[in-house]
Amino acid sequence: MVNIPIIYKSVDWWYTLHQPATLKLTEKSSIDPSMGYPLLLMILAFYLFYAWVLLLRTRVEILRREQKTNWVQEIVALGSRNSDKGVSR
Repeated sequence: MVNIPIIYKSVDWWYTLHQPATLKLTEKSSIDPSMGYPLLLMILAFYLFYAWVLLLRTRVEILRREQKTNWVQEIVALGSRNSDKGVSR
């Protein structure tokens, strides 16, 4: 556990070996705004995409585990009836 703070601060201590931190929370970031805003937007988009995929995967896992219960069989039956009638979701 001692290594984590050393690794984190090594960028500041030995800046001749590494580029200084570009994104900073407590100080002004050294990245140009024309690159910083798209970067932050894509970070946010990635987190939203991850949460969406996680929810979809969780839904699939719940349905898989509960596939023999009545409530899941009713959902499947409703879905197959709608697809037979040509109703799209």
